[in-house]
Order: sequence, then C-alpha cells, then structure tokens
Amino acid sequence: MATVAEHYGRSGALAKVQAGLDRIAPDGGAVSLEQLAGFDHFHTGGLLATERMAALLAPTADDLVLDAGAGLGGPARLLADRYGCRVIGIDLTEEFVEVGRLLNRRTGLENLVDLRVGDITRIDLPDASVDHVLTQHVAMNIADRAGLYRELRRVLEPGGRLALFDVVAGDGGSLLLPVPWATEPHQSHLVTADELRTLLRGSGFTIDVDEDPTPVMLPMMRQMLAAPSPDTPLSTAMFIDDLQTKGPRYLQNLAEGRTGLALMACTAT
Repeated sequence: MATVAEHYGRSGALAKVQAGLDRIAPDGGAVSLEQLAGFDHFHTGGLLATERMAALLAPTADDLVLDAGAGLGGPARLLADRYGCRVIGIDLTEEFVEVGRLLNRRTGLENLVDLRVGDITRIDLPDASVDHVLTQHVAMNIADRAGLYRELRRVLEPGGRLALFDVVAGDGGSLLLPVPWATEPHQSHLVTADELRTLLRGSGFTIDVDEDPTPVMLPMMRQMLAAPSPDTPLSTAMFIDDLQTKGPRYLQNLAEGRTGLALMACTAT
C-alpha cells in the first residue's frame, strides 16, 4: 500500500490547489461545486459517472455513506450536497485528503463530509455501521480483491447498497503501460468482469445493476483528448505525472479491449 500512496502522492499539491481556488474565488472566498467543474472527480467519466452512481445509491438525509478510496472527495461532496447525507471518505494518499479537506472548507461541506487517511482493506469502522458504500477506480491498485470486498461488506448494514465503477481486464491482450493508475506492472491488479462478479457474490453481495459504460465513455474520452487543453486554474494534471502519455495509453487499452469498464450496484445480503 505504501507504493500506491507514493504513486499518487504529490508534494506541494495543497499549495497549488489553494492558488487555483484563489483564482476562482479570491481571498479564501466560497467556491461552488459547479465552479470546480469536475476537477475533484478523479476517474473515468468524471462528474457524469459520479452522478450515475449517486442515482443508483439515492441516499436519504439520514444515511451515512462511505466513499472507499475517496481521492479528492468530489463524489463525497456531490452526495452530501445533493442528498444531505453524511459521508466518510477514506483514502490512502495523505495529499489527496489534505486537498479534499481544503475543498470541503471552501465549498462549505466540512460538516457533512469527513475525509480520513486510511486503508480501505482495513477500515476503522464498526461492523454494519454505514448505509451505503461508493467506490470508483480504486480496486485496480489492490491485490487482495476478495479481502477488499469482504471488508466493504463488513461495514455495510444488511440491505445496504454498494455502487462501484472500476477498470477491468479485457480479452484484447496484456495491459500497455504506463496508465494513470500504474507506471510499473506491480502497481496494477485488474480482474475480469466475470471475476469481479464472482468476488462480489462470494463476499455477500447480490448484483442488481451490471453495466458496461465503455461504449459511452470511449467516444467521450477521445473527444476530451483531442480538445485543446483548457486554461483552467485546477487540473487533474496536478496529480497525474506524464498525463500526456498515460491518457492516450489508457484510451488505447480501452479501444483495443485490453481493458474494459464495469459499473455495478449491489445489495449486502
């Protein structure tokens, strides 16, 4: 797990994001989620994918949601803002959590969103303590998939929902590196969609929604990569080194069927 944190960690990230926020709202002013423009949705499909998953969970204002591998906390803030629920976000990368807490304060959501540094394969929460779990583009860095899903099931109350969106292995050949989540082979731990289904069912989940969003996401990603880089104060390039190489390589893997995408909603039995 230390190597995962090293892969994503960026020194000076907090100061860079602070400067970007001050360009949007000077002197520490309030920033809306709309003004962040999806910067904090650190996964394929960005805000669009988060909105789909949020709709699958549809938490109430009384619910507690766990964002497992929360990154900068964008999905957690969207859930809290849209549904009024409380969200605990856990991420291994300290820089992500620091930046996420800053974004919580600037968006006024610090009372609903609690971001913590931690390991989602060993969650510091009691059994059956959360109503829903959300996880996006996290599992591909985790070797012990069975352990991960058992742990997510442990903290979910029976009948609670798990929504996940992840990169999966395809049948088009070996993964071509580097990609945003891995520079070296030992950093990537993909499973096929069929293996993912087996792991989830074996961990105590029934699968209610099972979608392959690749046909939608692939044209969108092609368009994004072909467009000129916008002049924006906040960019995911702050957190992914060599994005100009890793972005097209990820697209190539998807286009050639070396990888795929899986979006699922499950119920804890």
